[in-house]
Amino acid sequence: MAMRYVETELNKLGEKDLADIIAGVHGKLGRDIPLSTEARAETKRFTPEQRKALKKQGFVIYDLTGQSIRALRDSGRQFWTTWHKDFPDFEALGSMQSEVAINPNRLFLPESNNKTLAQQQEMVSKFSKELGKKVRGIKAIIGQAPDYVELAFRHLDETGDYLFGAKYSYDATATKTPKSGSRVVYVVGKFDADNGLIVSYWNILAGHGHIRVAPLVVPASNA
Repeated sequence: MAMRYVETELNKLGEKDLADIIAGVHGKLGRDIPLSTEARAETKRFTPEQRKALKKQGFVIYDLTGQSIRALRDSGRQFWTTWHKDFPDFEALGSMQSEVAINPNRLFLPESNNKTLAQQQEMVSKFSKELGKKVRGIKAIIGQAPDYVELAFRHLDETGDYLFGAKYSYDATATKTPKSGSRVVYVVGKFDADNGLIVSYWNILAGHGHIRVAPLVVPASNA
């Protein structure tokens, strides 16, 4: 993962040419080099008390490791469509480097479809405050597109279950990643074995019956 990490950080700094060189070397090698202990230490983590309390509430915890959609796609992960290959800056965005918690049995907030993004954010803020009374030092957020993409594949690896799949009526989650202007954000969902995961986009001012919000619980210091 070291080369992917360096590539992601270079893109964040605007050094796209150097990032492309790293990506090219990675592609020729056909594999990656593990991150050093120092790089892994940057991951934000829950305390043992928070982990215990979250699990008691039905949450499962995963590491997000800064992977980009491009890195996941290049590694063989299946996507429903690959139109986003034409948007290299978006595909190069990395997920957060943090432990995140989700409740697979309550992935979406109830009745969060047919809402604008602002209304969904209000719902997540309320959920965060309520959960914070039970588990101190955590916060629920709407994640970025690469957070949900890496999370979906990690959950599949661990459980064989497709987040955003049939169990979830193939609904998608809103994200906080803008596509263009201020009214369009990416959404992630509709995941199955035949077609893979879909990344699409949505006007934040227009509610949609199949676009809900799946809060990510993170250490408060990382929110």
